[in-house]
Formats: sequence, C-alpha cells, structure tokens
Amino acid sequence: MNDIRVRFAPSPTGALHVGNLRTALYNWLYAKNMQGSFILRIEDTDAQRCSSDAENKIFSSLAKLGLKWDEGPDIGGPHTPYRQSERSAKYETAIKTLLENGFAYHCYCSEADLEAERKKFIASGKPPRYSGKCRNLPVEQISEFKAGKIKPSVRFKVERGVLKINDGVRGHVSFNLSDIGDFIIARSDGAAAYYLASVSDDMDMKITDVIRGEDHLSNTPKQILVARALGGTPPRYHHLSIIQGSDGKKLSKRSGSLDISTLLDSGYAPVAITTAIAMLGWSGVSGKGPESLEEMAKRFNIKKVSKAPCHFDPARLDHINAKAIKQMPSEELIAILKPVMVGFPFEKFSNEKLFKIIDAVKESIHNPSEALLHAEQFIKMDEPDSASLQTLNSNDVREVCAILKKSVAEFEMLNDETFNSVVKSVSSATGLTGKKLYAPIRALVTGKSSGPRLVDIFTILGRDEILKRIEKFVS
Repeated sequence: MNDIRVRFAPSPTGALHVGNLRTALYNWLYAKNMQGSFILRIEDTDAQRCSSDAENKIFSSLAKLGLKWDEGPDIGGPHTPYRQSERSAKYETAIKTLLENGFAYHCYCSEADLEAERKKFIASGKPPRYSGKCRNLPVEQISEFKAGKIKPSVRFKVERGVLKINDGVRGHVSFNLSDIGDFIIARSDGAAAYYLASVSDDMDMKITDVIRGEDHLSNTPKQILVARALGGTPPRYHHLSIIQGSDGKKLSKRSGSLDISTLLDSGYAPVAITTAIAMLGWSGVSGKGPESLEEMAKRFNIKKVSKAPCHFDPARLDHINAKAIKQMPSEELIAILKPVMVGFPFEKFSNEKLFKIIDAVKESIHNPSEALLHAEQFIKMDEPDSASLQTLNSNDVREVCAILKKSVAEFEMLNDETFNSVVKSVSSATGLTGKKLYAPIRALVTGKSSGPRLVDIFTILGRDEILKRIEKFVS
C-alpha cells in the first residue's frame, strides 16, 4: 500500500452537509487514486456541542454513500484512538514538550483583558491579535497569579517573519506571522485547543496530506509552526474553494435542505449525491449522469481542482438523480424510495407486479418526492387535478371516452401492441393527435395531467380496471 494517508475529521455537532461531504469525498478519491489510506477521525473536544447521535448520523451517511474508511473509531487501526476525547494524555505530553522547549508559555490574561486588546487593535485598523503581554512575565508576577489560583491558558510563541507554503490547490501562499500573534494551544481548563490537537493527531496518525475547505487556510500557518516545534514534518495542504448557492452566497451548513442524511432519507440515490458533489470544483465529472466512486477515483487529480468559487445547483442534483434512478434495478430502487412513499401498500403486490410499477414510476419522475404521487395512480383514482379537470370539461372528451371504452373492451389483455391499437382507434375516430389525444386519455384513467407512461398505466392496470375508471367518468 502507498504511504499516502489522508483524514476526514468532522466534529459531531450536526449531520453531514454539502461542504464537509465534499471534503470527505475528495479525501477518499485522492486516497484511492494514490492507493493510500482514508482515515476517519472524530474531533469531539467540544463536549457541549458534540453528540453521539450526530456522530452516528455521520457514520451512517458516509457508509450509505460508499465512502468506507480504512481506519476509524469503530474499526480501529494502528494509531488508535481515533476520537479526540480519548486522546487527552497525548495532548498533555505535547503541551508539556512545547513548554519545556520554550515554544509556549502560560497566559494569565482574563477575558476582559483580551477583549480590551482586541478592540484596541481594531480601532487602530490592525487585525486583532494577542499582544504577547504574558510572554515574558517576571517570576514575581507569575507567583502572584499562582497564589491567586488563576488558571492560565497556554500560548504558542509566534516569531516574526513570513511563512510560505505551496498549496496543492491554491499554489504559492504567504503568511505574515506578525499578523497572527501568539495563539492558544491549551485552554485554562487544561483542554487542548484545535491547533494543538489536530497537529498532534496528524503527526501520530502519519497524515501526509490535508484536504479541506479554504475557510481553514488561516489555520495552516499555526498548525505548521506547532508541527515543526514538535519535531514533525507538516503534511501537504490542499484548500478547496468555497461553495456558493444559486444566490451567489456561501452555503450555510445549517440549511436543512443541504443536510446529506435528509437527502438520503428523501430518496436520492447515493451515486447521484456523490457525483453531484464531485463536480463542486473538479471538472473530471461531466454531470451527464451518475458515475461510480471507483470510476471517479481512477481519474481524480487534486491538481485539477479549481480554486475559484463553485456553485451547488439542486437542479443538477435532480438531473443526475433522475438518471441514476432510471439505471437502478427495481429491488434496489424500492429500498431507496420506500421511506418517501409512506402509505403505499407495497405488501399488497406480488414482486412481479411491484417491480413493474416501480419500473414505470422511475421512468416518469425527476425528483424522489414525485414517486408516491405517480405510484398511487396504479392503486386509485383520486379527484382530478386542476389541469385534468379542465381537460375533462372540454368538448372532445365525451367522444374520446366513448371510443376509448369501446376499443379497450375489444381486448382481453392489454399489452404494448393492443395499447397502440386502442390509441390508433381513438385517434382515427376523433381526428385528435399529440397532446390533444393523450391528455384526455390520461385524465380519464388517472385523473392526473402527468405521470407514468400511458402504456405502462394500461398494461399494468389491465382491461377491467381501465374500463372501471372510464365508467366512473361516464357515471
């Protein structure tokens, strides 16, 4: 196996959304393309916001999408544990090492002190940062703080200079370290801060590449400095562009419509979701239809990922999903659509007939939410919708009804051939063609203005049911 090792490290504070799913997907594609390892790590140091329910949703969504991890909290691996809440001893050792080697110091500033400093920097037009006032405290003052039982945080010493990196997506990026200031690596309660914990984990787990959103770009110089101070070699960094909605604004991860578990529960095919997400910054996917993870991994090239903002288009997802549904075997599709077809009597049909219904439905829907409405046309005829009602009140419908009833009654069995004969008979007798012919036929037998193909409606329902529905209109 290649020595390439990447990680997806979500905080379990909510379900997967479009942004962090793209991060997971690109890490997975990169790892598989390079014959490397994809590691799942849970960053759950924020105990108040993290939950086991959110963690389980993340695990479930990734598994349903086919993004299997090689190491993780549930399956273990050579670098356990893979949950930050279980790694505090490792962080304590790292913090102690940095303090002893002079790379860090204790800070006794209160929240009020820090807020006053922040306002001072902003007022002078400078980026807010810590001034370093506790960096060289006299021994006497430190003793006073200790006597007062003030619990200090720990800050990393940032020296002046410029730090340059060659980002895998953005190219050469420079950071002015003077703008950063000494940052906290351990809070006053002793808990490790993000910069320290993530670096310690990456070093222990031998992570070679970090692929993440550009909102983490400002964290990179801090993490590189900590890694070097701990004697490690920083991984290669690749920062993905921001994802915008159709309104041009950055997507909100709190948007319920972008919750991946909701998309899955709403009947979207996993392969459609991963295909649509893969297109957010990478042109290696055409979008003409669904593509398997394995096929995308063969072509994936992180150097071909764009640094320009990309747009998430729900309509594109619907288009790909419609193609995915049409390609899916009926048995597999039923499992996906069942949660959104609440109330449909699956148990009343033989597998043969149920598969015919699902095959007919999948040819007619663009969005999973339409599945129940279309499937119900095979079990009942509701009151006509507004468009069908208008059609049924037209001048031609009585004549169409009479000819249709007579023609259907002539055949004991309705199949593709006899259906075509029925339609030709109605067309010949009425002179109607196209929409003017098919709209009244559909309205008479379904009460709807759209739905599965009429040939499927007729052949699945059969002669007696079709005649019964026509009679309903006549009466």
